[in-house]
Amino acid sequence: MTTPRLSAQGTKLAANSPIPTAKLEDICSKALSSIIQPTTVYKHDSTASWNDAIINTILKSLVAESSTCKYVVYSTIIQNEPAAVARGIHSTSGAYWNNEKDGLWNYSWTGGAGDEGLYVVISIAWITNK
Repeated sequence: MTTPRLSAQGTKLAANSPIPTAKLEDICSKALSSIIQPTTVYKHDSTASWNDAIINTILKSLVAESSTCKYVVYSTIIQNEPAAVARGIHSTSGAYWNNEKDGLWNYSWTGGAGDEGLYVVISIAWITNK
């Protein structure tokens, strides 16, 4: 089962998105669900190809929805390992851009085979062409 989570910060930064945030969520969810099957377990050797497929699928959908911006998509795959004593991730990005036209949106997704599945964090940035 997939559980999308939107960060409050991502929602705030997406206020000027050229694509409605509900559509961004749909694009990410569909891309992830088509690439990461419900029976998928984390395999380190597969993460590069999964990330490539995730990013390319999302980019194609973004451009099909709106070509008024340049897009950057980041994908991070995290192993779900419930027995781990400690696990964490912290990621930060920054940009110098036009706050009225450019922006960033984040999406978190849980999928794969339950306790052996994985988490995926997607960040989408857009920079206006004009």
